[in-house]
Amino acid sequence: MEILITGGAGYIGSALVSKLVTQGHDISVIDNLSKGKIELLSSNTIFYKGDLVDLDFVDKVFGTNKFDCIIHIAGYKAAGESMSMPGKYSDNIIGLINLLKCAEKFNVKKFIFSSSAGVYGEPVYNPIDEKHPTNPINYYGFTKLENERILSWFEKTKGIQVVNLRYFNVVGDAGLNYIDPDPQNVIPLILDTLKGKREKFSIFGDDYDTPDGTCIRDYIDVADLVDAHIESISLDKSATINLGTGKGVSVLELIRITEQLSKKKLNYDILGRRDGDPDKLVASSKLAKELMGWESKVSIGESIKSMLKVYGLI
Repeated sequence: MEILITGGAGYIGSALVSKLVTQGHDISVIDNLSKGKIELLSSNTIFYKGDLVDLDFVDKVFGTNKFDCIIHIAGYKAAGESMSMPGKYSDNIIGLINLLKCAEKFNVKKFIFSSSAGVYGEPVYNPIDEKHPTNPINYYGFTKLENERILSWFEKTKGIQVVNLRYFNVVGDAGLNYIDPDPQNVIPLILDTLKGKREKFSIFGDDYDTPDGTCIRDYIDVADLVDAHIESISLDKSATINLGTGKGVSVLELIRITEQLSKKKLNYDILGRRDGDPDKLVASSKLAKELMGWESKVSIGESIKSMLKVYGLI
């Protein structure tokens, strides 16, 4: 199969590219290298450096290939930044529209979209299934939900088969040896602190309605995420699917696991809550198992251990 992967030189994208290449697929990658690293790509990959907001560029890529499937991973992803820079995050929507214009023009009928649990907003119940109300509380989450809505119209009007994969918190390394150059997520921030790149790690709030007072989230290993994408390629209908473990881990639990594995003490402080941080966000992944036979396999300890090795901390 000939597959286009956007953001394929990044953390998740490059892990997916590597596995698909070993399975014999012909892979093309679009990446602007704002965070991606070209050295992560297989030599068997066709690489196009450019930005999805440039329609002429995207059109030229499609014009020189005959794609069977698009896997759209590229996009800005820092929820906090999206609230101060909504113009920048609007490019998430523009990029998708440009891809869909080309998919329509060149008759590509399969589209897999990297969505987010951010579409749900404050949870009404846990675990969160795909029927949960969608009410984003940041502009990043809004762009993901808006893209899902746009995709649904192209499905209805142009017959494009759409699979929206709603990620929860992605962790682990999957053999990438990847260090995030601009970490926004909790575990890379913890590891940067252990490494001495940061003086202190901050916990935002210890008075949540959880057993230890800190926020609980669902952490899915990138290797499991890659497997889910591969299963979604062969899915024979459109769907919106959560990707998580169904298990919640608190911030203090993450710290304890990391300290135990690294045999190092983390310097951290506890600050006040941030606006928009729910007590608990945990996925229901029953639909993923029902439709694709997929379920997570990698434990949070194994995920953190793989990252500690990359950071040289064990």
